[in-house]
Amino acid sequence: MSWPQAMTVAKLRHAVRFASVAAAYAFALLAPDPAHCGSLTVRDAAGDQWRAVSDPADGAQGYVLEHLDADGRLDPNFGHGGRRPLTISATDDAPTALRVDDGGRIWASGASIAGGQPQVVILRYLPDGAPDLRWGVQGKAQVVPGGLAIKPNDLLPLADGSLLVAGVAANVEPTRAVVFHLAADGSLDLSFGTRGTWQRTDAAQDLTATSLAVGDGGAVAACVVARGDHPAAEIWSLAMPTPKLVEQQALDPGRDGEDMRVAWSGMHWAFGTGNAPTLAGLRATLDPAGLAAERAAASAPSDPGQGGFSPFASDGAAPSSTAGATAEARSPSDTLVAAGVALVAIVAVIVSLRMRRRGT
Repeated sequence: MSWPQAMTVAKLRHAVRFASVAAAYAFALLAPDPAHCGSLTVRDAAGDQWRAVSDPADGAQGYVLEHLDADGRLDPNFGHGGRRPLTISATDDAPTALRVDDGGRIWASGASIAGGQPQVVILRYLPDGAPDLRWGVQGKAQVVPGGLAIKPNDLLPLADGSLLVAGVAANVEPTRAVVFHLAADGSLDLSFGTRGTWQRTDAAQDLTATSLAVGDGGAVAACVVARGDHPAAEIWSLAMPTPKLVEQQALDPGRDGEDMRVAWSGMHWAFGTGNAPTLAGLRATLDPAGLAAERAAASAPSDPGQGGFSPFASDGAAPSSTAGATAEARSPSDTLVAAGVALVAIVAVIVSLRMRRRGT
């Protein structure tokens, strides 16, 4: 075999090897095992459900988003007869997680290949199922945080309209657990972590972030699983600026642990497993103290009169609590001063009347 022929054969072998690796990666990224991603069902306190399911139409291969009422009936005011298409990509890639925020907006995550590069896809819909045009482009945000090929496993809307996404960076060895933050317009928040991502790395073990959860006061935590010689599950508090390890649990050898979840239970973070439905309307934040102050301000009684007379109050309206508190807070000395001023005014009126009489 001549040298040019040998070079050609070597190039072909390299191309075949590259193609096989790329195909394997794409399969792992775009065809997630349902046990290895977030929940695709959300429920609210009234029993309503939102579900991401395979399209039930005959011959269909894609996915749809459904809204059902508490009796399990499709909501006719949602999408078309209770369903709408859920399109992660043109090749009908599977969604990986579903959430509903406190404003009724629906969020879905997935991954696709665009321009030969893996991308995270986040969709956002309005409560009636229409794409939210204020998010990304036509309701879809596509990102490659830090140049990493990330398979998203879970997502969590925050109270300010932004979003956290947890997953695994599969184009590095060993794999890394990753959480990144998207701003309210769908752009990557470069102030979060290191240029927009928080990464849990280990030189000897593969790591993945499997789930996100909301705790007391809106605090957020992530579950991270390590696979290798010492498999373990970890719970990380994501309060900025420094995430903290708050819980760790060893796993049985040979278990991949990707069904591990984090949950708030009994006033503390705890591990769980499986894909139980998530709860709609949770208010999460990276700044629990700020959210607590916001809640306190929202629950404080309003007083347009600043404790005094308000021209907007009706004649029969009860005095405001602020006005009552102001009256109760007056000291005896304040009362005496007020009485003295009134007495001086009365004396001045009497003197003025007497002088007028003398003048007449």
